[in-house]
Amino acid sequence: MKKFPVRNALVLALALLSASAVQAEVVTLKRTYELAQKNDPQWSAIRNQYQANRQQLDQSRAGLLPQAKLNGSYAHDELNVDDYGSDSYIADGYTASVVQPLFRLENWHTWQRGKALDSQYVSDYQYATESFYLRIVTLYFDVLRTKANLSFRKSEEEAIGRQLEQSKQRFDVGLVAITDVHEAQAAYDTAVSNRISGESDLFVSLRALETLTGERIDDVADLVENLPIIPPAPADMNQWVERSLANNASLRSAHQAAMAAEENYKIKRAGHAPTLDLVGSHANQSTGAPVSFMTPDIGTPDTKVNTIALQLEVPIYSGGYVSASRRESKYQSLAATDNEHLARRQVIQDATNYYQLVAANVAQVNARKQSSLSAKVALDATQAGYEAGTRTIVDVLTVQRNLFQAQRDYTNARFDYVLNAMRLKQVAGALTEQELLAIEQWVQVAP
Repeated sequence: MKKFPVRNALVLALALLSASAVQAEVVTLKRTYELAQKNDPQWSAIRNQYQANRQQLDQSRAGLLPQAKLNGSYAHDELNVDDYGSDSYIADGYTASVVQPLFRLENWHTWQRGKALDSQYVSDYQYATESFYLRIVTLYFDVLRTKANLSFRKSEEEAIGRQLEQSKQRFDVGLVAITDVHEAQAAYDTAVSNRISGESDLFVSLRALETLTGERIDDVADLVENLPIIPPAPADMNQWVERSLANNASLRSAHQAAMAAEENYKIKRAGHAPTLDLVGSHANQSTGAPVSFMTPDIGTPDTKVNTIALQLEVPIYSGGYVSASRRESKYQSLAATDNEHLARRQVIQDATNYYQLVAANVAQVNARKQSSLSAKVALDATQAGYEAGTRTIVDVLTVQRNLFQAQRDYTNARFDYVLNAMRLKQVAGALTEQELLAIEQWVQVAP
């Protein structure tokens, strides 16, 4: 009698564990973002590379600061002089020196280039961060898109399947010709094929999202139906262009790259300039060597040397290398300026295009929604006509297909609106973590 309750409890516990293992977690956009921050190797590489790049600022400044070094030596020497004999002794010593650059034009411009590059790395990191946010939303919405399309294709398959059964029944009682059955069967076979393709698309999009999160994802939370579809604010396209020119991270990076290239040209040009350093050193040498073999008991005295000097170096000729490097860097500077102009034009084009796309998406969503309602009314009317014998099965299948296509178009238009709005904000330099997480309030979170 005591074994049965224990056994039943074990069976119940195993059943609950199995049920929880089978039940898939519905991942929200916020959860996707948290997993991507922790597990995405691409994002981790960007962060580490950014930290590595920031170290170049200190490296570029090092040429302006004092350089100190200490050299030491320890040797065992053996001396053999013909007719006088041989001797061995220990020689050791050290030298400490400090060099303070006083005039090194090349080092000065190296520091200026380092500051420009550091600013460029900050802008590149901002752009990479915005691209990371956009990649999360894009992959998440790819899953939503394929998931919705699969749902519509399953519904279409079920609807056409019911239509096929109805056609077979009407044919059996002689109400329709066999061609109606064949038409319905062909439409059903196409719907089955589309459903299989939709399942494959959903599988691929889920695996793509998993490469971002590093964890298995079986389902994601949908958008709510009442997602607000509003035009861009401000409503003036010129304001978006001006904002983009002022805040776009890629344009700012191109500008700073041009500044760094100009400083690099000055570095190469400074290769013709003289350098002046202040040098200080202290040397201490000790040796047990005798002054001479004539006085073997008298050793060489220790020596100490303190030096303070100005060291001037004037480059004269290096085989034409400096001149060639200067010309090369000049052309590189001109190319960087051209790239900045190109980036500016690209920002203007992107701001204009995405503003227009978002405005068009707003109109499309409203139009697609109305089209879905109209298609539903048309299907009901056509179905009634088919029941009355005034419409054919082909008419019903066509209108039915139009309904599901209209529903797909409406859903895709909503997804396009969100993605294009995010892209517009990225161009304007306004795509932040807060903007990403703001979408979460429009995600259906399971209770």
